[in-house]
Amino acid sequence: MTLRAADDQRRVTTAVVLAVAVLGGILAATALALAGRLTAGVRADETALLVALGTSPRQLAVTAAVEAGALAVLAAALAIPASSALHAALTHLPPLDGAGLGTHPVVTGPQTLTVAAGAVALAAVLIVLAVRPGPAPGERRQRRELLARSGADLLLVAFAGAGWWQLSAQPAAATSRADVVRVLAPALLLTAGAALALRLVLPALHGADRLARRARGLVLPLAAFEAARRPQAVAAGLLVGLACAAGTFGVAFDATWHRSQHDQADVSAGTDLVLTLTTPPDAGQGDTVAAATGGTVSPAVNRGVAVGQWLGNAGDPPRLVAVHTAHADALLRGRLDGDRTWTGVGATLAPASPAAGIAVPAGAALALTGTAGGARRDPRLLLQDATGLRTPCSAPPVPLDATPHRLPACATAGGLQLVAVSLKVEGTGDNTTGGSSKVDVTLTVPGGTPPTGPWTATSAAPVPTQVADPAVAVTGADLRLTGTVQLDGAPDAARTLVATAFADPGPVPVAVSARFADEIGAKRGTPLSITVGTTAVPIVVAEVLPAVPAAPGAAAVLADLDLLSRALAVAGDLTFPVDAWWVGHPTGDAAGRVAALRLGTVSTRAEETTRLSGGPLRAGLPAALRLLVPAAALLLLAGVVLHVTCDLQVRALEVARLRGIGMARRDIRAVLLGQHAAVLVPLLVAGAVVGGLATRLVAPLLVRSATGAAPVPSAQPLWPWAAETALLLLLLAGCTVAVAAVVSVQVRRADAAHLRVAS
Repeated sequence: MTLRAADDQRRVTTAVVLAVAVLGGILAATALALAGRLTAGVRADETALLVALGTSPRQLAVTAAVEAGALAVLAAALAIPASSALHAALTHLPPLDGAGLGTHPVVTGPQTLTVAAGAVALAAVLIVLAVRPGPAPGERRQRRELLARSGADLLLVAFAGAGWWQLSAQPAAATSRADVVRVLAPALLLTAGAALALRLVLPALHGADRLARRARGLVLPLAAFEAARRPQAVAAGLLVGLACAAGTFGVAFDATWHRSQHDQADVSAGTDLVLTLTTPPDAGQGDTVAAATGGTVSPAVNRGVAVGQWLGNAGDPPRLVAVHTAHADALLRGRLDGDRTWTGVGATLAPASPAAGIAVPAGAALALTGTAGGARRDPRLLLQDATGLRTPCSAPPVPLDATPHRLPACATAGGLQLVAVSLKVEGTGDNTTGGSSKVDVTLTVPGGTPPTGPWTATSAAPVPTQVADPAVAVTGADLRLTGTVQLDGAPDAARTLVATAFADPGPVPVAVSARFADEIGAKRGTPLSITVGTTAVPIVVAEVLPAVPAAPGAAAVLADLDLLSRALAVAGDLTFPVDAWWVGHPTGDAAGRVAALRLGTVSTRAEETTRLSGGPLRAGLPAALRLLVPAAALLLLAGVVLHVTCDLQVRALEVARLRGIGMARRDIRAVLLGQHAAVLVPLLVAGAVVGGLATRLVAPLLVRSATGAAPVPSAQPLWPWAAETALLLLLLAGCTVAVAAVVSVQVRRADAAHLRVAS
């Protein structure tokens, strides 16, 4: 990886981590505002008494400033070492620990400034709320509904919609800059959703109040009345809804991001294990690789090609990926669209039947015998092993003098089959003045096994008429090739007789990537031509895929290596293009054993997944998300406890009056629990809905590839039902325990003593 690529990855991760940090900051700010507002509400009577005794607004402000400043200094003094310890603890947990990012507690300048800014903000909120005139009794309901009446929540929704639109319109090309839209859009959408949910919860509570009036008894109607009509009933509503939305969004975004990294790793690797060769493979090498890996093995091609005269963009040529697609389900990796499977794609591309080759024993002494007036032959053989690897074997020119001529040792391994023979005829003298030569050649395979199907003879391009009446006959395991060669013309004119264990495949069916189809306007049935080496191979588009394995985001072509080799062989090119070995479903320690073969570079899909999801440059995001969820839960519970405590302190006299008229403590607890449950449960449900909508709308747009481009394949939102249900149940249980504990303590304190003090 280059330094520039590493820097791009860092910037991409930083942009999303900043988005999570902004969301956490808004949560913290909401909690601070709630704390300040509730504190001012509890002390409203005390403030009113001070004003009645002649305290000026300036004196109130100075007192509030001193008190808030002391509180801010204390909070900062505790927060700085606590945040350092928390950061150090996080770095020793996955994924930061696995990425080698563990560290000891340290205090940094930005950390200190951030904590100081939060403490100053808390102090400012406390000061403003302390000096602001309190609402008159008739104005409390209006202030409670100020956000809804002002339309600020709808304006927030409009901003969130604009942010989502700009986020969805971001280019698919690579960009690593942390733009403002990508950073602010998630927080805007969640905050707007929570504010809008608060607007909808209030009418729902009024409706529940009207229904509860029909019930017999006092507990249910009183609980519904208090929930719907008390000025402070939904004081913590924004924090509860936003914290629940942030928590559920954090869990879902983490699952969505990890799923996308797995999908990207699948397409990037192409298969489970790749052995990129440094030298051309030898015959029988496939058996060695198969024994070392224990999986499904196929030779593979992954290289740039020319499509007709199109060479692609600068530095980004079209790519050709070819494997034995008969094993596509075991070999190929990557998410397909719709209900398509790799088995179906492979069946479309694979040949209908295997090549009917002649089995050649290991060490067999092949011999060539033939006659051709005034000509000699350059024989070349193509042999195939059990894994589908085809290796050419060339021999020096052989005179066709009716004498058997032994060929070089071609059968260097066991289990080989002869699948093609190429004979290039050259004149022995000056044959440019005209004439022809009848050729009759027999290739003897001692100990060979006869083929199971017919062989085909052709005259290779570009001038197939140079060899007339090509024919091949199989007698046992021997091949007899005949034809009439035109010796006139240029000495280097093509005069190649080819015999193959398969028929001419015609245009090779291929699957192309969506980008390939878009850039050249291809669709199913479009005929094209690619250049492999120096040979043009006709192809036809059979499938259009979101991406071709091992070529993410590229204009790429996926072909069957067997059919591709057949097309090359029929054209007289017995070169078998192989760049690597692909292995599907290898055993656990296969990578080490293959590396020990020293055949090339080994890479695995698991390593790519780890690099994308847990590497040092990418581990920051999942760590931030795993911090956001517990932080949201803790802020939610703290806000609920603070809200319930302040509310019951304000209502202490009211509770005492209920005790005074003979209402049992159990009934009072039921009323208070019912009131807060009627508020909290709808808010938690609304928060979960907002989190789900944000996951659907924003989470896939926040996921980018390591280069900053749109991920390939595209990210799909994932809502982990089990984890989300567990989180909601945990939040509900935590709120229930917190409310029950505070209510029990406050009700126990409420007795006739309050009435005597009040009177």
